[in-house]
Amino acid sequence: MNRRLVHVAFFAAAIVSSCSRPRVAPVAVAAPATDPSPPPQPQPVTPFAAWLRARLPAGGTIVAADSGKLAVEHTVAVGDTALTVAKAYLDLTDVYRVKDLAAELNKRNPDFRPGSQIEIPHLLSEPYPSPDDGRMPWPADRAVKGVFISGAFAGQFWPETIDKVATHGMNAIVLDAKDYMGPVSYPTKVRLALEIGAANDPPISDFARAIRFAHARGVLIIARIPCFHDPWAAKHAPRLSLMNKSGRPFQMGWTDPSNVEVQDYVVDLVREAVELGADEVQLDYVRFPVQAHGIANAAMPAPDGHRSQAMKAFVHRVHEVTQAKHVPLSLDLFGVTATGEPSDIEALGQNLSVLASEAEAVSPMVYPSHYAPGWNGFAVPGAHPEIIGIGAKAALEKLRAGRVKDAIVRPWLQASSYKTPNYGPQYVLDEIKSAESSGAVGWLFWDPANSYWPVWKGLPRVERAVAR
Repeated sequence: MNRRLVHVAFFAAAIVSSCSRPRVAPVAVAAPATDPSPPPQPQPVTPFAAWLRARLPAGGTIVAADSGKLAVEHTVAVGDTALTVAKAYLDLTDVYRVKDLAAELNKRNPDFRPGSQIEIPHLLSEPYPSPDDGRMPWPADRAVKGVFISGAFAGQFWPETIDKVATHGMNAIVLDAKDYMGPVSYPTKVRLALEIGAANDPPISDFARAIRFAHARGVLIIARIPCFHDPWAAKHAPRLSLMNKSGRPFQMGWTDPSNVEVQDYVVDLVREAVELGADEVQLDYVRFPVQAHGIANAAMPAPDGHRSQAMKAFVHRVHEVTQAKHVPLSLDLFGVTATGEPSDIEALGQNLSVLASEAEAVSPMVYPSHYAPGWNGFAVPGAHPEIIGIGAKAALEKLRAGRVKDAIVRPWLQASSYKTPNYGPQYVLDEIKSAESSGAVGWLFWDPANSYWPVWKGLPRVERAVAR
């Protein structure tokens, strides 16, 4: 049989075979897909990568950047915006404000199309330390120099404030953990604060993160906690209020320093501030009230030494908490505690040497403007920055007389024009000179409005390396 007949026979057999089988629809076989993108690479495995991965929001992926460093990409989901993505990743970046990170994301990725991938800018290069590990000690000479900043001001101008402090030769910020009117400055977990709504709208969204950003510039944070002047708590929990002798709240915005629950509240806030990484805790309003109509009707210990002993017992409780973490405790005290009459001092319950035995530093508020005209021969005390040195030296003498060896005197300096006709940059420098020549160790500036332009202008600008 020739080759042609063989082909015909084979074809005929195929037809017969196909007719004998059930008929099925043909199945289209797709050609192998061609994906222009490279196959997914395995995610890097390093300690930093593991740290990042544990904190990645939904949609985040760790990749190796061209530079060899790690990068994070986010796959945009329906509803994502620059603001929502910025909020999700903020804590993994070195940008402080959500709005600033959102602006950077918008600049780099103007079109947030679902499914697209965007790189998160300003990613950290290493894990940030825990609050305990990141805590900054006092400098070797114990000279802490800084300014007071309220929680409200920090909520708006924190990075700028850190920069001002760091570039003008200072090393500390006294930051309100709690305002003297009662509200807590951050999202606290302290039970009583939550019960009375003291942190319903805190200006600082993350206290520990605020501290970390200060540490990155070599600035330590002193968490200020006003104790017993607390109009919010006195109003929203009347059981905590200072009482009159008939057992009813004494309406002046103070809690009762002798009330154990009031003391517990302060102790709990101190413990939390330490847990969040504060480098020092400072107690303010650590005294009994003295200025109010009918104050004689308030139920308080007798001003014959009992008030100072009661205040010491309370400070001792706080000191136990700070000492457990090796965190210094400082006390804000009235200037009168250094230069005033014993009767005035005992009315406050602020015998300087009695309280200083339970602290690492005392800060007498020796503002020149707060002395009465004619004090020490000064017709206008506010015009005399040398009063700072007079007060600091008197405080040191009180400590020596009380045989208090470990506590330092770190005075508060005036940073406002209140009753001070010659206030300005030179006045600021004269206050510093007066403090340092008196034997004080460090100093702090106070302006309730947080406007420190004479301080910034008076102190020379210095360049300091970023400390991370």
